[in-house]
Amino acid sequence: MTIRQGLTAATILATTTLLTPATLAQTAPAAQTTVAADTLEQQFRDPPSEARPRVWWHWMNGNISKDGIAKDLAWMKRVGIGGLQNFDANLDTPQVVDKRLVYMTPEWKDAFRFAASEADRLGLELAIAASPGWSETGGPWVKPQDGMKKLVWSELTVAGGKPVRGALPALPQVTGPFQTAPLVENMPGHAAVAGVQPSASGEVAVIAVPVTEPALPLPTYALADGTALHAFTLNDAFLQSVVKVPLDSSLSGAVLVRFPRAVTVRSLRLFLPGIKLPFRGVPIKAALEVREGEGWRKVADIPLGSVPTTRSVPATTGSEFRLALADSGDKGNLDMLNAAPGAVAINFFDTGPLTSVTIADFQLFADARVDRAEEKAGYETVLDYHAIASTDASAIGAEPARVVDLTDRVRPDGTLDWTAPKGSNWRILRFGWSLTGKTNHPAPPEATGLEVDKYDAAAVRRYIETYLGMYRDAVGPDLIGKRGVQALLTDSIEVGNANWTPAMEAEFAARRGYALRPWLPVLAGTVIGSPAQSERFLFDFRTTLAELLADKHYGTIAQVAHEQGLKVYGEALEDKRPMLGDDLAMRAHADVPMAALWTYADESKLRTTLLGDMRGAASVAHVYGKPFVAAESMTAVNAPWDFAPSNLKKVIDLEFASGINRPVIHTSVHQPADDKQPGLSLAIFGQYFNRHEAWAELAKPWVDYIARTSLMLQQGRNVADVAWFIGEDSPVTALYAEKIPANLPTAHAWDFVNAAMLADALRNDGAEVVSTGGARYRAIYLGGTSQAMTLPTLERLAALVRGGATVIGEKPRATPSKADDAARFAALADALWSGDAGKGRVIATQAIDTGLQQAGIAPDFTMSGAATGDVMFVHRKLPDGEVWFLNNRRNATVAGEARFRVTGLQPEVWRAETGKAEPLSYRSESGHTVVPMSLLPEDAVFVVFRKPAVKPAVTLPSPAPVTLATLDGAWTVAFQPGRGAPASITLPKLAPLEQHADPGVKHFSGIATYSTTFTLPKAAKPGEALWLNLGQVGEIAEVTVNGKLAGHAWHKPWRVDISAAAKRGRNTLQVRVGNLWVNRLIGDAQPDAQKITFTTVPTYRPDAPLRPSGLAGPVVIEASPAP
Repeated sequence: MTIRQGLTAATILATTTLLTPATLAQTAPAAQTTVAADTLEQQFRDPPSEARPRVWWHWMNGNISKDGIAKDLAWMKRVGIGGLQNFDANLDTPQVVDKRLVYMTPEWKDAFRFAASEADRLGLELAIAASPGWSETGGPWVKPQDGMKKLVWSELTVAGGKPVRGALPALPQVTGPFQTAPLVENMPGHAAVAGVQPSASGEVAVIAVPVTEPALPLPTYALADGTALHAFTLNDAFLQSVVKVPLDSSLSGAVLVRFPRAVTVRSLRLFLPGIKLPFRGVPIKAALEVREGEGWRKVADIPLGSVPTTRSVPATTGSEFRLALADSGDKGNLDMLNAAPGAVAINFFDTGPLTSVTIADFQLFADARVDRAEEKAGYETVLDYHAIASTDASAIGAEPARVVDLTDRVRPDGTLDWTAPKGSNWRILRFGWSLTGKTNHPAPPEATGLEVDKYDAAAVRRYIETYLGMYRDAVGPDLIGKRGVQALLTDSIEVGNANWTPAMEAEFAARRGYALRPWLPVLAGTVIGSPAQSERFLFDFRTTLAELLADKHYGTIAQVAHEQGLKVYGEALEDKRPMLGDDLAMRAHADVPMAALWTYADESKLRTTLLGDMRGAASVAHVYGKPFVAAESMTAVNAPWDFAPSNLKKVIDLEFASGINRPVIHTSVHQPADDKQPGLSLAIFGQYFNRHEAWAELAKPWVDYIARTSLMLQQGRNVADVAWFIGEDSPVTALYAEKIPANLPTAHAWDFVNAAMLADALRNDGAEVVSTGGARYRAIYLGGTSQAMTLPTLERLAALVRGGATVIGEKPRATPSKADDAARFAALADALWSGDAGKGRVIATQAIDTGLQQAGIAPDFTMSGAATGDVMFVHRKLPDGEVWFLNNRRNATVAGEARFRVTGLQPEVWRAETGKAEPLSYRSESGHTVVPMSLLPEDAVFVVFRKPAVKPAVTLPSPAPVTLATLDGAWTVAFQPGRGAPASITLPKLAPLEQHADPGVKHFSGIATYSTTFTLPKAAKPGEALWLNLGQVGEIAEVTVNGKLAGHAWHKPWRVDISAAAKRGRNTLQVRVGNLWVNRLIGDAQPDAQKITFTTVPTYRPDAPLRPSGLAGPVVIEASPAP
């Protein structure tokens, strides 16, 4: 849930992909989901339910009423929503109903049963989140033994050649993210398990490794001013004992470390609890320095995170070292919390000015340790593990053959009887597991409990069967499955990291082909063999965790849901890399792969990771043949009631252009009472799209636009020329974390594929590669982290190439896996990149456009006059034609010649705002159809090729509209009652309402109805199209002429076709305009204001700028001459 800077309109790439329509069964062959040709136009005008958007429907902290439920769902049906996805959430929402309905009490179940029956009656698809709150799969019924787990250990160093008898040090029992570090919850309103943290633990193994270097003597520690710090606190294993280090105004501070003699340091460990908070980032940077003469020399930077950091450093000799702390300049994602103009900025995670830090662990070591071991072992994550892989060839660890498994030597009472071999000291590591303590969030207290172990299929099954059983009990057997509750949603995973499960050793051996146990010490930071050998093991360990997450968690959730007749909507990582996982594999089990896109003020504020999230969801759908791909849509923060379709269009169009064809609007919070408006919200998050929105009753044209666009993007199959291989150690969202990846095609669409897709979902079909879901690719590109590739993946690529496929990319350097034969890998890579390609070919270049050109693959779409990224496209292949969706990402007109890779068919432009189509000029040229086009600012259209072209070129006139009259007379304006404005006013001339002298008009929010009359000018000619240009509108207008609805205008240009409603002579004109709640909220913030509104969080300051409101004009009648 983070917004990132760094994306400009010019850098958004011009190509895209969308879903391969198919059946919902994951493994079934793809079946095209296409509206019959003779009904497509009709359904484009009035899209069916499957094309209509869904909404998230949050029930907030027990504030529920049947009256509100009935009205919520009736409004959704009225404005064209196709379904709703229910969450039972809590973000400190106050009680506004007479009686809270507590989760799963009889009263709550009765209300939910009513909701399910109403959804069934209205034909709305009802889904439920996979847990109370929104993340992820947890609740009070999860027993501690089934909670998320981490590997823990205790250590004992013993002398070689001497017997060891007695009890081993106890394992850490603390519930938290790492060893003895406690769990800290930062989510607002998080109802963590009350009282004592739940606890569970288990034994894993006891391993002994030889110590390569003697331990360093205990140093003294002091602040820069000489104040002594407690050395034992910084050197013990208890991470809850801390010292405080003050920071000056520049956020600088230091800790001095003095040894009694010169020592050689080869590694360190540092932990600053609480330094990493949501949104804030890591404001402090740290470095180890050594005294040289009168100054200090930097030894190494020390990355800081939510768990300790181990660093391997160049062997450095000295008696005096220093930990230097300074301002990192990392502002995190705080810009995400920037408020809308004049809004009250709320940061739930703000801890105030940083004046000091706490240090729980700061130790220097003589032996080399695994660099950044905690991150590499899955206690924390980084975006690119290959970038931090150790290249230290000088460090030598314990020989693998000398690692001793002592597990069977431990007696039942926990004591050990063993004589350590001579020749060195030995470190005995006792391994076990304990809980991370993560609970589902943000749920009401009664619905909060442990998150289930994501790597344990049996535990996940127990969890989800219990959960669905409660809903089945609530609604009855007839309202879950085919009717009533029809779907289950897994939201983006926000459960933190975990790295253990009871079956881990067995799973690792089955998947990697060798035993995990001898390598356990690497997870504790001990180098086994060499750093390179340890790195290869760590790659295998992380790969196993990612596979378990996909298979045991998401696979089991889908399996149980399908057993109970439910489909699954599935999100994945969403934001960069919140835990170890492959976001393509995580969604492979979902019936509707799902992503997320947040709103943004301008393109520079758009988080690129979300572009990757959408592309990833769409790629899964295409490869596996799933007809729909959804997105948590238009999520916002700190912008209360500040959205209208006009400023959301660019966001939803980006979703469509990035692969989405079923938006799920986030959110439509349940409103239990009508006397509290605008009412409840999801605190500072989400849209405010519910029946209490100021423009709620004018929402249908906006919803219809979404539905029409979705309908067209659900037709046929997606056309993508490139299967873009992401590599094997970074999810798509990590590849997009800070910027759009390099070497994406500019004139061809692509899908992302992972190793599992290459292995199981792709096959040769002549020169093309075809997926089980019906996607067809002309080339495979090696991108992402593919320069490090496992042997099985290289072998699969070789089989595809030799079967006829084209691969574009540079030769992979080596395998990152300990399980692979390095010599065999090198021989096969050399052969492939030396021409041993069988029926296919390998084009050795990173430049994908160059490679595609060399392969003879013609561009799919280009447009002259448009820079790269100006116009994004989606190409769909129909049984009887082709469809391109074009989206102008610029806030300026883009004009030029569009070239489409199709011939023999004539083009039409289909507009989702109106549901209407019209022919286009064109000419055929060199295997393409060339169409002159002018795309208005932020325009989006479909270019449809279905009708046979009878001529090689057609030029159609495109006359410019002419002004017939300006309606500059008086208007009467009637205001929605109960909103602080007079019943009506007369405006001698149109002017924005926010500029009116009457405070009630100035601060009005709701629907204002403008009325006037006009005489159709005699210059109007029969057959001409007549348009009413409204000038400027804040925010949605509904135009009625002579009592007949003419249409709606909700974005620039504010024009409505009145041809069918206007008549000769005198005409009556009525324009209903819905604006935003913002102006009334600002009015209520004025001193001594008599409040009209009710909200549960602060909204706007008294000095906030008012938003454009009402019909500002000028209103002009225009005519487009008949062709």
